[in-house]
Amino acid sequence: MTDAKRASTRRRRRRTVVVTFVLAAVVFASGTGSVTALPDGGGVVAPQVSAPDNVTERNESTPTADGEGTANGAAVRPRPHPESPAPADTEAIDTSRTGPSTAETAGFPVLQPADDNVTVAVAENETVRAGETTTMTFEVTNDGDEDVTDVVVTLQSTGMVTFGPPTAPQPSQSISLEELDDDETETVTIDVGSASVEPGDYPVFATVQYTLDEDDTDDETVVTGGPSPVPIPVDDARSFDITPVRDQIPVDGSGVYTVRVTNDGSETVTDVVATLNVTPPLSSESPTAYIGRLEGGESETVRFALESSTDAIETTTGVAVTLSYDTETGDRTSTDPVTTQVTIADTDEPTDVDSVAPFAAVAVVFVLAAIWWFRRR
Repeated sequence: MTDAKRASTRRRRRRTVVVTFVLAAVVFASGTGSVTALPDGGGVVAPQVSAPDNVTERNESTPTADGEGTANGAAVRPRPHPESPAPADTEAIDTSRTGPSTAETAGFPVLQPADDNVTVAVAENETVRAGETTTMTFEVTNDGDEDVTDVVVTLQSTGMVTFGPPTAPQPSQSISLEELDDDETETVTIDVGSASVEPGDYPVFATVQYTLDEDDTDDETVVTGGPSPVPIPVDDARSFDITPVRDQIPVDGSGVYTVRVTNDGSETVTDVVATLNVTPPLSSESPTAYIGRLEGGESETVRFALESSTDAIETTTGVAVTLSYDTETGDRTSTDPVTTQVTIADTDEPTDVDSVAPFAAVAVVFVLAAIWWFRRR
């Protein structure tokens, strides 16, 4: 190689080195770039500048007006400003979550004003006894100045008072009336049942909906009012006394269990039936007994056949007696079970005085007859 070529090659290398160092200095000074290694063939490759944090990267969409963007079809949450750190507990300040009101969580609907035109009330002197079901009369009245049609009244219970028969109580009941003229009252009857609660007024909640015809036009307006409370008067529960009269059943044997049923109330009940509910070691093939009519203060004695199992031991246990009856209004209802006592006893023990009395009487007759015969001789 000639001296001229060598000098030319050295000058190119020096220029390359100088340019490389200058570019590297610029990159490091700005702090925003990186240098790619030179290929074997020499030459300079421009530095690749990375995007800063506040610039949307490739494959990310530009943030929208509300501060959110999308990347690959998914929403991208905007980064918080360094001077405004994100809250530690997002749920604690989330005001979009609104649960049910206190009234709803307690079993009561959110009350609204009652309608001024169509009102609902219990008829005068209508009551239900605690623990019973009866047919009650409700009055639906149009207090407005215009006729209304398609009247629907929905009564909603909160559990203390229910609707329908006691075997299938319902939480709500609807009443439909085709038309109500102004100042007209319609009466409807509904089966209403009360839980075993203290006497007092217990509300149900009435919602009223009807159609109102506009004057001099063909327009119709659907009006809705409520739910608003309608108090249901609940009287004292009917009272019965159930007292065991003969409560001893032999071990591994059968006997008669006798109880006295007293109507402690002042009103007559009819078709009274007593039902005995037993659990092992006791059983009964005839667990029901018919009592019939019970006047206020009257008592009747009923008997049940009871049997104890072979593995029974001497003990005192309980059985439950339930009374079902017709009230003075003709409604069929029943009491809560009343637990009474039964004694399972060993028959090998000394016999009860009552059980040997007949035999003692017969023995006395034989003794007197023998004395009379000896005297005749």
